[in-house]
Amino acid sequence: MTSEAESEPRGQPIDYYFRDVLLIGSEATRLYLVRHAQSEGNRGEYTGPDDDPPLSEVGREHARRLAERFARQRVDAIYSSPLRRTQETARAIAGAANLKVRTLDDLREVDLGQVQTDYEAYTEEDARALRDRVANQPKWDSFPGSEGSAAARRRVVGVMDRIIEECGGKRVAVVAHAAVIQTYVSHVLGLERDFVFYPFNAGITSIRAQGDRRVIWRLNDIAHLDGMPPGFGGIS
Repeated sequence: MTSEAESEPRGQPIDYYFRDVLLIGSEATRLYLVRHAQSEGNRGEYTGPDDDPPLSEVGREHARRLAERFARQRVDAIYSSPLRRTQETARAIAGAANLKVRTLDDLREVDLGQVQTDYEAYTEEDARALRDRVANQPKWDSFPGSEGSAAARRRVVGVMDRIIEECGGKRVAVVAHAAVIQTYVSHVLGLERDFVFYPFNAGITSIRAQGDRRVIWRLNDIAHLDGMPPGFGGIS
């Protein structure tokens, strides 16, 4: 039987009335979705033999500040995509937290097809037409040869569900990519479009998960980057 003290509002009324719907004070899993720190690819400076650039000098400072922040607020587990820019970011956080990085291939970036692999072949008219198409239909399907919206959602939602199941009730840093974070936020919000905001390099989007419920707590938090360039980059 619930006592009178437990059933009546105490403290801030919003904490009482929104407790269940927003998972306030619950045993929910806390996901901290982190876009990797700035890479040389974001700066357009990577000339390596592959499509896997390392962090830039600014990005290494981003990663250091992320590590300091998570050391203060505690994190119980760290997951990362297999790509170099996410691994370097995740290892910085893991080193400060004395944890190991768990690598999951399904956290890799959404494949946008020709716009990534053959963009130099686009004429100005082609590029403008694609930009208009994306503006009118903001989905990954708009990009020729892309992974596709349905496939990207299945993959991203599936890997997030796996992490939630493995880390029930814990605080988890998930270091991934802009389009992965955009895809998951759109899913949580129940939207058909695949992107509704621009994830900054080293930005943190916080989501609580319990049972089938997912609640966004913070979006694109870069307070830890105060006083330095945030390192805006392309989707990567």
